[in-house]
Amino acid sequence: MPVPPRHRPGFDEFRRLAEIAPCVPVYRQLTADSLTPVSAFQKIARGGPAFLFESVIGGEKVGRYSFLGTEPYLRFEARRHRITVSAERLGGSLPGRPAEDHEVEDPLEALRELIDRYRAVHLPGLPRFCGGAVGYAAYDAVRYVEHLPDAPPDDRGLPDLAFNFYDRMVLFDHIRKTVLVVAHVFYCDRRPDLRDAYESALAGIDELVARLSAPGPDLPLADIDTTGPLTLQPRSNFHRDEYEAIVRRYPEFI
Repeated sequence: MPVPPRHRPGFDEFRRLAEIAPCVPVYRQLTADSLTPVSAFQKIARGGPAFLFESVIGGEKVGRYSFLGTEPYLRFEARRHRITVSAERLGGSLPGRPAEDHEVEDPLEALRELIDRYRAVHLPGLPRFCGGAVGYAAYDAVRYVEHLPDAPPDDRGLPDLAFNFYDRMVLFDHIRKTVLVVAHVFYCDRRPDLRDAYESALAGIDELVARLSAPGPDLPLADIDTTGPLTLQPRSNFHRDEYEAIVRRYPEFI
């Protein structure tokens, strides 16, 4: 009985997909009964940007997948109408795209264009989300789609939009009890040697698998009472009079 290949798709299928899509995922499927999303996150995160998303259905049922990502290749930020696109990896060069720092009319549209530029072909066996943009849109991002007067002063200095783009991810499939380790190959404007690009993606996958296989820090068991009273006392950042004054002003902005 032939042994199935460790990496999917094989090179011939990958080459065919590279002709029709700017980005192609490659992956390994593993069994890891002793690995949890939290312990996996501790192993793959290296101190830079990283994330762990759990999927939940209806607020109570755990969803099928847990999503982990680390070491993004690109970062998109928008402050008002100024966008910044910067390389987080790859030695400071973006895959098919130079760094940007300029004003645009619609930062949301600029983000959409960037997502479309690196949109991957979907492979059977992978969830729809297995790489791409992860971040946030701040409250004031509504001003990109609705004209609102009297923008509040910026007292935090945080971006209105901030998204990291991840090309390598670890996915826990809780239905099949498997772990998927995914890397993406970009084709975009540049034309890398397909064999070299494919082999580089395989090496990136295997490096993540090595991290997952390495001994990790022990997570000691601890007692917890999920039905007991709260032990932390909440503290408001508003005095009552200040809060009521703000509430009374809200009709002016509706």
